Amino acid sequence: MAEITAALDEAGANKLLDAVIAAIGTQTKSGTGSLGPFTAGYTASGTLTSGTVDLIPPDMIRIADLRLDWNVTLSLVIDLAAILPKLCLPQVCINIPCVGRVCTPEICIPWPKIPVTIPLSDFVKTTVDTRLVVTLIGGKWRVEAEVLGVPSLSFGLTTAALLLLVGAAITPFLLLVPLIGPFLALAVNLILAAIGVAGLLGLLGAIITPFIAGLKFKLYEQPKLFEVLPAESAVDPKVDFNIDGIAAFVAHNAPEDELVLTADISP
Repeated sequence: MAEITAALDEAGANKLLDAVIAAIGTQTKSGTGSLGPFTAGYTASGTLTSGTVDLIPPDMIRIADLRLDWNVTLSLVIDLAAILPKLCLPQVCINIPCVGRVCTPEICIPWPKIPVTIPLSDFVKTTVDTRLVVTLIGGKWRVEAEVLGVPSLSFGLTTAALLLLVGAAITPFLLLVPLIGPFLALAVNLILAAIGVAGLLGLLGAIITPFIAGLKFKLYEQPKLFEVLPAESAVDPKVDFNIDGIAAFVAHNAPEDELVLTADISP
């Protein structure tokens, strides 16, 4: 039988979640992805701001409406060669007596790659299930809630308009291309329209999901050697106990579920 038992109801668990989220702070990451035919490098940051706890026996904590405020800077590279056909000057060949057939070299126009940097920001909500995990690392017992997966992301209302921002950021650069600038701007915006909101959300989902997937919320940490009473004097030393094991689970205690921690101790 466990020597120490502590319990926390859902109201207390929600307060604990607020403290845990505040301790996580802002996360950052960078990488590359693709938006249709365009290569997209990115740097991203995300901050968790809210969520509602639902305790589910025997060992699950569901966090509903977990919100992540995110900022992404996309570095798009518009490869015009992927949009425009290859353009080469025709060869001219003539027959020269005593020499034979002579042709001018093929000269092709290299289409440039145009880099564009676009800042985007919004929020996303999701509901995730976490499972209680207990570990002993470096002489400390740690109880965490580990996210099992991210089933879906619900983006904010302004995300749907971000594709228009991408097009608006790209168009001025394309208009500077001599002769064919307006044509290029039209072509790129048609491509963006074909990619659609679903394509943009696919890219953003791949960027943002890792901020939440696999995330561990640290709920409790305690050194294995636990000081029960401090030293009063040289003849009255401190009293320590060893925490031999910790168990964490969700129990149904009417009228509501509780997060329960139990500990086995020894002198």
